[in-house]
Amino acid sequence: MFNPESFIEEVKPQILKEVREEKILAAISGGVDSTTAAVLMYKILGKQLLPIMIDTGFLRKDEARKVKDMLKDILPLQIVDKSEEFISALEGISDAEEKRKKFRDLFYSTLSTIAKENGIRYLVQGTIAADWVETQGGIKTQHNVLVQLGIDTEKTWGFKVIEPLADLYKDEVRALARYLGLPKEISERQPFPGPGLLIRVVGKLTREKLEIEREVNDIIESELKDLGFSQYFSVIIDSQKSLDDLISSEVNVPVYVYNTRATGVKGDVRSYGKIASIPLIDDYEKVREIVQKITKYDVTHVGMIINDRKDGKYSIGIRAVLTQDFMTADFAKIELSKLQTIAEKIMRINKEIKEVFYDVTSKPPATIEYE
Repeated sequence: MFNPESFIEEVKPQILKEVREEKILAAISGGVDSTTAAVLMYKILGKQLLPIMIDTGFLRKDEARKVKDMLKDILPLQIVDKSEEFISALEGISDAEEKRKKFRDLFYSTLSTIAKENGIRYLVQGTIAADWVETQGGIKTQHNVLVQLGIDTEKTWGFKVIEPLADLYKDEVRALARYLGLPKEISERQPFPGPGLLIRVVGKLTREKLEIEREVNDIIESELKDLGFSQYFSVIIDSQKSLDDLISSEVNVPVYVYNTRATGVKGDVRSYGKIASIPLIDDYEKVREIVQKITKYDVTHVGMIINDRKDGKYSIGIRAVLTQDFMTADFAKIELSKLQTIAEKIMRINKEIKEVFYDVTSKPPATIEYE
């Protein structure tokens, strides 16, 4: 069983031996992993640590302000606003891996500039075991996995990376966060990927889709926060789709396939497959049977339509899962009345939202995130 006190006793001398009296930069995304890593290092190194949060433009609604406020009595966090630079550079990109890699290059180039300006040679970040397992397995590139891929960070960006949580899984990181005295708003916070809403705007990135997704995600986190799910969020995709006669005949319900694709995992390798939708079915066990048949085809995510209308450009997906280690996960069986209430709120955000679906795919064959 994981023991936070023993963990700190083990890593503290290693960190002190490595860093000595040098300053060190900590990159905080607002999620539990990076924040816990930064606070751990601050407890060990004190004023040697420079904790910063880059506003990439892909953060949650009011994220930077909220995180700084939550940490005001724990960590002297500085906010660096680079939102326009990031959005401009990534606008128009559709491919999931291209997005992640472009984001990674921008993110670390920005950190490199900050490090050089402050005479810093070390960067601490919150990489955890699930990040590098998925990246090394070729499922998807986690932006913060560098050393494990053979990337020479000192040669490329001028700093050496320290990853004190690299052998821990999410439940262990949360336990460490509680032990370090982080507020519940951080220790129990929803997992949030480093690239943020960039990878929840599935397919081509546009500013309109990004701003709609930011508003929708705020509703989802508010509505589902007290239901005990491991992770929950929204995605936005273009609504163009067509009926697949072959799959429909196989499962005896109309199955539509979107033009947009999403990441999945099959046989421990990455699968970049189709997103499909099915009608609303008031029986989750029947839904599970249908989804199992659909995903035998080139489909990684299946959504059950909760609400729709005739016109609109975008489809909103709601994702909620239950998991222990984030390596496997099952979709949460949310009451349909609750989903319908949420969908009605979402439809009122923007007239271009054509439909709302609930993702009913487990991991595998889906990944938890879509990109």
